[in-house]
Amino acid sequence: MQIVYMPQLSVFLRKTITTLLWLAGGVVFFRWLLAPLLPFLLALALSAMVEPLVQRLRRKMKVKRAFAAALVTTGLLLVLGGAVTALLVRLGIELQEWSGRLPAAVERFPAVWNGLLDRIGAWYAACPSFLRSALDALAGQVMEDGPGLAGEVGSWLMGEASALLSALPDAGLFLMTTVLAVYFTSLRYPEILAFLKRQLPPSWQVRCRDAAQCFRSTILKWLRAELLLLLSTFVILLGGFWWLGLDYALLAAVFTALVDALPVLGTGTVLLPWAAGCLLAGNTGRALGLLTLYAAAMLAHTLLEPRLLAGQADLPPVSALLAMYLGFNFLGVGGMILAPVLLLLLKQFQDAGVVRIWK
Repeated sequence: MQIVYMPQLSVFLRKTITTLLWLAGGVVFFRWLLAPLLPFLLALALSAMVEPLVQRLRRKMKVKRAFAAALVTTGLLLVLGGAVTALLVRLGIELQEWSGRLPAAVERFPAVWNGLLDRIGAWYAACPSFLRSALDALAGQVMEDGPGLAGEVGSWLMGEASALLSALPDAGLFLMTTVLAVYFTSLRYPEILAFLKRQLPPSWQVRCRDAAQCFRSTILKWLRAELLLLLSTFVILLGGFWWLGLDYALLAAVFTALVDALPVLGTGTVLLPWAAGCLLAGNTGRALGLLTLYAAAMLAHTLLEPRLLAGQADLPPVSALLAMYLGFNFLGVGGMILAPVLLLLLKQFQDAGVVRIWK
């Protein structure tokens, strides 16, 4: 009996060891190697994206590859850099104006808070007795835990602000390295690709070619669709906030659109509590406007998503939630976005036969 089961046991052990090694390699890569290699990985991805345009420019203008690659790369970086710079300048202006008005808002806060308490008190008096007892218990718990929670939130905000300021030099170095890497990689893209290909065994070369085709045909289209959805949501939010007369419409639109880009979350994570707060404060018009804006964003998202993501493999909500949670635990906030994309890529590889991980 042992002789019969030995080959099966050997295959099982080999697959188990291979899976564990892949998992260990993935943890090492994403935990320690991804951050230092990210500028060069981005440069390789951007060079792959502009390579068809470089080849087309070479054929039409009859110029050397170095000139075509430099011209296309410079144009791409100017467009991206100009858009990001304009957005950051506008955000900086709104943040400066907001910080200037913050002291006056702090002075008005007691009056606004007292008015809100009066409204809550009137609503509380109209509630039935069983609901008032539940609200009393909740209020007691909030009064007990409120000061400690406020202190923790304040400490967290100060820590995040300090970390952001300390990360600015590293961000500048990262940006400069990425820009230089894009130039150097685009100039020698065929040679770099050939060098990477020579480092792989022949059997792996076939799989990597299939994986690259799968990535190009599915994930890049998916990312393009997601960016278009994000842009459409941002435009709708920006127009709605301007229509509502908000002083910091761009700042609010950017924040809400970024929250909407996170898996599982949506614009309702920001707009619905905001509308509820306006309703409690007596600003019924703005509350209705925010609810209308939320409905418009949801309608546009519902109509555009099937068209933009047609033919793309979708993930079950629980899988996306699990990936987002694990990504946050391993990589922080960035992992909440990266992990679902990697899971989708892995599913595409599984469907295309590049890997065999599950049945």
